[in-house]
Amino acid sequence: MDVTDPFVWRVHLDQPDGARWAPLLSGSERARAAALATPVERRRFTVAHAALRAVLGGLTGLPPADLVFGAEHNGRPYLVGHPVDFNLSHSEEWALIGVAPPGLRVGVDVERVRDDLDHLAMARHLYHPAEVDHLTRAASPEEEYFRLWCAKEAYVKATGAGLAGLRNAPVTREGNATVGSSRSLRWLDVAPGYAGAVVTTAVTTAGTPAPRTG
Repeated sequence: MDVTDPFVWRVHLDQPDGARWAPLLSGSERARAAALATPVERRRFTVAHAALRAVLGGLTGLPPADLVFGAEHNGRPYLVGHPVDFNLSHSEEWALIGVAPPGLRVGVDVERVRDDLDHLAMARHLYHPAEVDHLTRAASPEEEYFRLWCAKEAYVKATGAGLAGLRNAPVTREGNATVGSSRSLRWLDVAPGYAGAVVTTAVTTAGTPAPRTG
């Protein structure tokens, strides 16, 4: 694992000794891994979720295997008994782990850039019209499509905006890149052929996330 951003760890999931991570998982996590279809999928799941436990264990001072997770009403996981906020994303051989201190929420996303999709057709369905126009002029539409996707997914994960947030929170590039009304978007250099992004948001006094502007 290595730190790519003040909030983000990058994890390569295709490790030859991936099985050594399994003891860090809970029984339910091991069952989820065992239910996956291929050895590669099982190894990648194991490394990603064990690495998350290793990061959170290091931050809380607790043994990684002893950490207990709960779930919010929308299914977003949280660490029981600790205010640290986190988010995990993985795509094929890479994972990103985002962590934010108390008072902030974090969303991360990583995607392998694919060239076998109709990117413009998908963007017209999911993206803001201004973003679609931007894609039509991009030198590499498929790469730009996934950069925008990662920014939007990270925003949705951090704010709980739901799928509507993919279209209703346009990504702009004037000055510092922003998504929706948040100014905390940062794109990440994950690996060749991958796109990644992190978004942090502040939590309001009512306990719900609001876009961070500082």
